Amino acid sequence: MTDSDYESKLDEMERSNLQKVISEVETALTVSTPGTRPVLEVFLRNAKSRVAALDKKIKESQEQREIHEREQASVAYLAQKEAALSESERKTYSGFLEKPFFTKNDFGSLEQFYAHTWDRLSESGKDQMSHRVWEGIRHNEYTFTELPKVVQEKEIDRAYKRLTEPQLSEDVSRIPVADRTDFVRAFENGRHDEASQVLDRRSFRENLFLGNASRSTEIESPTALKTIAQGMQAGDSDPKLKELKSSADTQADLSIDSVDFRESGAAAKHASVSPADIPNVGGSEKYR
Repeated sequence: MTDSDYESKLDEMERSNLQKVISEVETALTVSTPGTRPVLEVFLRNAKSRVAALDKKIKESQEQREIHEREQASVAYLAQKEAALSESERKTYSGFLEKPFFTKNDFGSLEQFYAHTWDRLSESGKDQMSHRVWEGIRHNEYTFTELPKVVQEKEIDRAYKRLTEPQLSEDVSRIPVADRTDFVRAFENGRHDEASQVLDRRSFRENLFLGNASRSTEIESPTALKTIAQGMQAGDSDPKLKELKSSADTQADLSIDSVDFRESGAAAKHASVSPADIPNVGGSEKYR
């Protein structure tokens, strides 16, 4: 379970405890005296404001978790489709799919993968890799000619196939004819170093392999989503979470029984209680 998951759990505990306190205060209001009513009304208003803020935060966190789950399901689904890869190779491939683009830090693992595994990928699997290679170029992480040689060779082949298709895609058709011709001529004459240099041109950088990465919600696998959801639920037994829950419950031990609502000068004095005076119902400031 991630730190954000722990934080969401604590937010939910805080909200639950606040709702109980709000219910008790609303009951107390029905029998309150003029002297105590201002204290209760201000406390109630501030508590409800805090609950509204928690509702919004919890909803946003849930949406982010759902997006992450769909992304993870997509990666798992795409990796599982690569039947020609071994289990360890699919794990490596999954790691690549989790990245929106590559950086120079990936060069070592990319070199090994392209040298020993890449040829056994499906065409769609190769497209996924090419997309991330070119996204790295578009993000100014490196140029095409800075890629490891084995990666360049494989990607030159992919570019040639893309540029010589009978029906060019809309993206490829935006590459000027002169640039396409220079690349194809260099490739067909075996001048691959020259072909690599041509691919450094801006027109290729902006238009080759623009397809969606799997990290978007391209694939949604109900089975994978269920598996991930079960894994998150299993985290409820995590010792760390239990420790945090115990801490939160201790700090959240609120009851209006502990509040002196008798009409008195002190009650009137505190009628101007601020939001900061609401007890910390869900845990430490770290999770606010």
